Amino acid sequence: MLMKIPQIIDPIMEWIAKVVKWLILIIALINFYEVLMRYAFGSPSMWAYDVSYMLGGSFFTLGMGYTLLKGKHVRIDVFYVKLKRKTQAFLDMVLTSLLFFPTFGLLLYKLIPWVITSWERKEKASGSYWLPPIYPLKTVLLIAVILLILQAISEFFKDLHTFTGNEKEDAR
Repeated sequence: MLMKIPQIIDPIMEWIAKVVKWLILIIALINFYEVLMRYAFGSPSMWAYDVSYMLGGSFFTLGMGYTLLKGKHVRIDVFYVKLKRKTQAFLDMVLTSLLFFPTFGLLLYKLIPWVITSWERKEKASGSYWLPPIYPLKTVLLIAVILLILQAISEFFKDLHTFTGNEKEDAR
């Protein structure tokens, strides 16, 4: 029963990662185009830098949930790695409950009106020459935080599954 939620969320995160990884190729092609136009033809674009940082930001933020799924976030594990898996699971549940969920819950609470306001104003990137719309990037940031929270919920249930004795000791 505890593993139903991870069985739903984890494959979604895997699928999103498979789609989002293609942003790197798009960024590389845009940068290639920009270098070619700038140095071979003396005609740099106004848009390549802005599109590159927006796609790069999307790539990194949308990858947060996948990184959590794979257990690759930075952690100071001087003592953690020496603990039994059940103790690790308990510690993860406590810290997720006390630190992660309140922090990212507050972030989500603040992000939603921030993104809505950006869409209502059709906000543009003021630091750019061609003033591209910035509200799609803000929306991606909101989606990325939602996905990260969903993955944290999945990890919480996996830890609960381990802690309640339903997983073998050496599973991680």
